[in-house]
Amino acid sequence: MKKQFILAGLLVSSLTLTGCGSSSAAKGAAIGAVAGGIAGKSTGDHSDRRAAKGAILGAAAGAIIGNEQDKRR
Repeated sequence: MKKQFILAGLLVSSLTLTGCGSSSAAKGAAIGAVAGGIAGKSTGDHSDRRAAKGAILGAAAGAIIGNEQDKRR
């Protein structure tokens, strides 16, 4: 299950990052989701629920940071 989760995350992030005209918010959300999912899965009891929560929180944080970067440009 762990390998499938990591591969799915890498696939989603690579597709998002290679999109034409991707904003920093979209890139940040993708990177944050992958990082948060991995962090959530690797902490505590290693449950899928923690991975999902980590991915959601990571995506939100990444989108906020990316949005601020877009505003500066």
